[in-house]
Amino acid sequence: MKGIKQLLFLLTVSTTLSACNSSSALPTPERLAGSWIISSIQGEPVIADSKAKLVFTEENKLSGSASCNNISTSYSSQNSTLKIAPIATTRKMCAPALMKQEASLLQSLSKVKRFQLNNGELSMFDQQGRLQLKAKRT
Repeated sequence: MKGIKQLLFLLTVSTTLSACNSSSALPTPERLAGSWIISSIQGEPVIADSKAKLVFTEENKLSGSASCNNISTSYSSQNSTLKIAPIATTRKMCAPALMKQEASLLQSLSKVKRFQLNNGELSMFDQQGRLQLKAKRT
């Protein structure tokens, strides 16, 4: 009987220790909140140094630069879904290429319904699963 008790004790300690080890090895889930530099819009790379950027806050605010003008809105997300409210922008004029890129970015952002995070890269998809925007964490 004493041998069985010792064996049960050792099994309990072993199981507890291995559970502690495995829980510390779990990766921290990536979060949407933070700053993201847009790298592509509908599969096309952005203009170098165009400053296209998105900033998601924990308070569900979204701001940034659409390439030329500043943007501001709110968002909600649950699991991998993403709902972006209508976007307010400033009204500066910039070089035609930046204005064209900005229009494309704003159009793509308005279509976003789902996102995926993978190693510091944010991918945003429309309702049909088409990639709209890609960004890298700053």
